[in-house]
Amino acid sequence: NSFLFSIFLLEILVIALFFEWPKLMPINTPLFWLITPWYPILSVASLIYLNHSYYAIDKIIPIYPIIIAWASDTGSFILGKTYGKHKICPTISPGKSWEGLLGGITSVTLLNFFLKSHSIVLQNNFFFKHPISIIAVSVFLAVFGFLGDIFISFLKRRQNVKDTGNLLPGHGGILDRFDAVFFLSVIVLILFFR
Repeated sequence: NSFLFSIFLLEILVIALFFEWPKLMPINTPLFWLITPWYPILSVASLIYLNHSYYAIDKIIPIYPIIIAWASDTGSFILGKTYGKHKICPTISPGKSWEGLLGGITSVTLLNFFLKSHSIVLQNNFFFKHPISIIAVSVFLAVFGFLGDIFISFLKRRQNVKDTGNLLPGHGGILDRFDAVFFLSVIVLILFFR
C-alpha cells in the first residue's frame, strides 16, 4: 500500500531526525541547519515522491534506492571480506576496501540487468537502453551509495559515536542502515523525475 509506505518513510525520518542525526550533527551548530534540509529531509522527501509517482505504475521504483543500496552493501561485504586488502579510507572506515567497492559495483550491475526485465520504467529509461549505459549508471549508483556510507562513517568518527542508534540490535540505528539509501534517493529521483 502506497500510503502506508509513505507513513513508514515519515516515521524513518522522524526517528533519524530527532533521535540520531543530532548525535552526528549537533543541533546548535550552523552546519546542522545548513545540511539537514538536504540530508536527511530531502532524501526522505525524494523516496516519498518516488512512491507517490510510481507505485501505481511500477512497484519496483519506490523501493529502487533501497534494493540498490542493499545489493551494493551485500556485494561489498562478500568481496571485501574475502579479498579486501587495499583499504580506501582506513582512518574513516577501516573495513572499506577497493575490492569491496568492486563487489558492490558488480552486484548493482547484475541487479540492474535483472530488474530491467521486470520494470516498465527501467525499460523505458534513457540510462537503461543499452548495456554500456546500464553498466555506467550502475557504477555511478554504487559509488554514490558508497559515499553515503562513508559520509555517516565520517560523522560518527568525528563525534566518536559507534552506532547512530540502537533501534535495530546488531545493526545500529536508522542512519546506519539507510546511509546509502538516503544518498541514492535524490540521485534516483533525478534519474526518474517526471
